[in-house]
Amino acid sequence: MIIMRDRDKNTALHFGIMDKCKKLEKELLQINGITGVEFDLDGFWSDIYQVIFLTKYDIPVSLNNYYEIRSSVINQVVEIAEGNFLKRTEDRIEDYGEHFYFVFECMEEWKNNNN
Repeated sequence: MIIMRDRDKNTALHFGIMDKCKKLEKELLQINGITGVEFDLDGFWSDIYQVIFLTKYDIPVSLNNYYEIRSSVINQVVEIAEGNFLKRTEDRIEDYGEHFYFVFECMEEWKNNNN
């Protein structure tokens, strides 16, 4: 079940992208180490078709290969997003300690259902 803020849920429903968000979230949560996904879809209202999301992660810093695992998780997120018709922007992937911050540009598949 997708858990979204009301405003993002309303945006997803209005623009016909709820199923895409659900699919994306489900696939992201299958990545070992990802424990949650939070969306920011506000740009859709201003014709800025970007999907911004935070992925909550749990990767113990004590692991000897922490940076390898961290890098692998980030790469898997990008691969899944690209497989869901999202293109990585030049925005930096931020690490907020428990969350990674991603910004993706929507391909046409996300824009076709707009009202």
